[in-house]
Amino acid sequence: MENIDRVVKRLEPALVAFALGLILLDVYTFFQYALPHIAAHSGRPAAALHVGWSLLLLFNVLWNQLHCTFTSPGTTLEVHEQALHLARAQDWRWCRKCNRGKPPLCHHCSVCNRCVLKMDHHCVWMANCVGFFNYRYFVLFLFYMWVGCAYSAAVFWLHVPALFSLGEPDWESHAFLPFFMFIMSASVWLALSALLSWHVYLILTASGTIDSLDFSAQQDAARAAGRRWVNPYDLGRVANWQEAFDVRGRWWWLAWMLPTRRRKLGNGYVLPQADPGGPMGRLDPSMPLLRPGATGSYV
Repeated sequence: MENIDRVVKRLEPALVAFALGLILLDVYTFFQYALPHIAAHSGRPAAALHVGWSLLLLFNVLWNQLHCTFTSPGTTLEVHEQALHLARAQDWRWCRKCNRGKPPLCHHCSVCNRCVLKMDHHCVWMANCVGFFNYRYFVLFLFYMWVGCAYSAAVFWLHVPALFSLGEPDWESHAFLPFFMFIMSASVWLALSALLSWHVYLILTASGTIDSLDFSAQQDAARAAGRRWVNPYDLGRVANWQEAFDVRGRWWWLAWMLPTRRRKLGNGYVLPQADPGGPMGRLDPSMPLLRPGATGSYV
């Protein structure tokens, strides 16, 4: 298993470069083929709108991809020593590999060899774990990629009739690359639809990819015992969404999708609960997370 983890770690830069290359190929195809077609058939004002929209999508995709990759998800190695003394009192689990306490929803990543705060999963396409501090960037990347793929597929579809205009496919025509990118964009959009839907469900139910399995087991055990299991971290759908994207106030429904560099509020080991008197609710959520000098970033 350790050998597999090492191979995955070594392949990650190539996978990140491959994903970025596909994104840039999509951009090249749009400006080289789709945009002139739009300008010729719909006029320059329409083409200008398409340019603005495509650049907006590209910015948000790259912004969230880079921030998800270079933002530390938060690890127990960064946790202030004062918090670790509370591990025994709060009945935290203990990681034998890190030799440190593991807060609720914290898991050890075998690829990164560290315990990640509120870990969702390890993403090879980001070359990073997705956890407390970079989860919102990951979901926003999925969201803008999902929108971008739908837009690309719709735009490139306009070139498909030209490819088959003579009855037989003209694979040497200028329409081949847009046709290829249409297939690619549509395929990725379908995959992202499933993945994004899954993470929207996880956000609304205050769960995670790893923890959803544990929560399901707890729910089944409670049902078998004739009890009702309640997720202690479920604040309600709106509050769960606000917590995941760290947005508050009147315009939260718009602010969640805006790019931001502001560090997520909280520390990753004291998590909001529906019952403030719960086992983690008695701790001080303002307790510092990082050791002195730690940045919480890889840059």
